[in-house]
Amino acid sequence: MKMMKSQYSRKNPIVSPVTALCILVTIDMFSVSLVVPLLHQYYKNAGVHSASQREMLSSLYSSSQIAGGLMIGALSDLGYLSRRRILFLSFLGSALSYGMIVVGNLRALIFSRVCVGLVKQTMIVSTSLLARYTAIEGRAAAMGKITASSTFAWILGPSIGALLYKNIGVSAPALTASALFLVNSALAAILLPSNVDDLANDTTKKDAPNKKESSSGRIESFTANLKVCFDSSMPVVISLLLYGWTARTTSYANMSTFYEEKYFVETHVRGYIKSYQQLLNFIVQSFLVKTLLSKAKGERNAACIAAIILAGATLCEVHASFNVFIAIVCPLVAVSVGTIGLSLRSLVTQVTPKESIGSVLAALDVLQNAASVTVPFYRTLLFNLIAVLGSKDDNADMVGDPEPRVWLFSSFLHWSIFSVVIICLLLPTFSRGDEGTDKKNR
Repeated sequence: MKMMKSQYSRKNPIVSPVTALCILVTIDMFSVSLVVPLLHQYYKNAGVHSASQREMLSSLYSSSQIAGGLMIGALSDLGYLSRRRILFLSFLGSALSYGMIVVGNLRALIFSRVCVGLVKQTMIVSTSLLARYTAIEGRAAAMGKITASSTFAWILGPSIGALLYKNIGVSAPALTASALFLVNSALAAILLPSNVDDLANDTTKKDAPNKKESSSGRIESFTANLKVCFDSSMPVVISLLLYGWTARTTSYANMSTFYEEKYFVETHVRGYIKSYQQLLNFIVQSFLVKTLLSKAKGERNAACIAAIILAGATLCEVHASFNVFIAIVCPLVAVSVGTIGLSLRSLVTQVTPKESIGSVLAALDVLQNAASVTVPFYRTLLFNLIAVLGSKDDNADMVGDPEPRVWLFSSFLHWSIFSVVIICLLLPTFSRGDEGTDKKNR
């Protein structure tokens, strides 16, 4: 360990690699959060005037994410791309992508979404490097720093993006984000040592003396990963995938005039709302979730109870005023989302064999991205169905967007169905034997 510290200090006298990664992740997520809450406005400015077009762009982005992850992963395995170079590719590609948003036409916007989908691998690479830099006993704390860095960025970024949009101009958030990605590229060159992967591999060798087992993990096929993933606990895996799919399906963040019609606020207020929601998520995840899990007597019960509360909060929002939305709905959603997400992820790690956790998480990531590709098509069908039933929103900026209250009622139905399904999936298996197995695997 002493020798490694001397290597780090010689190659990187400014900050440790862990601190460097936290800085890079903060700037990266801050740049993203400047633009994402206002993305619908850039869609509209580029000539996207229908909900189906917007959903197709979303599907294109998700498809690009899968293709980019597979290509970059293959090039990395073949030795053509180091993790340091992947970070540079992610930052520079994002700078180009966000810069293209400012051009304002549809072709530029399509190129922007495809480009950022292909190259955006910052969190995956940063987490991978962090795991390799740190010893096992200090890894959880280091991972917590990365999560805190991302959360901090998402608390500040949307509000600052809203201020830039309101007081400087529509293009200001995207231009600022593009410039920050370039700054991040320069910082990565300065803060991360050139032999970053060699140093990371040294740490990995100390943590994994069984070289044969490590090699077999690296060459395990994706098909085998999927088999392990579902063999471990199909009900938990299905619940996690269904949760991600339902959350994306019911989202209204990118609907053109949802907040404006429902709560009579200006467009830039979306940024303030997003910052507030992220702050609530941070408070829940940091201080409340453990207590809630304890009160619910386990992750399975907690996930089911939280799903019911989330459905109730969605129904409450149908007729909620802005004050009720801020004071009641947002906190309930934050508690529910935080509890469901943490409970299901925790259950995955509990029911998965310890030696297969990495493979299972990798397989789940691909499955979740694949599921997200289907969401825009389903949403488009749902929009059309709502229109056929006579609930077309004539005041929406984009043709096909449903009236906010109708969409919220549809979301309530989706979350109600989700609640019933995960209760059926999780609770029948919650017995003394399963509980003992879960505790044993912790």
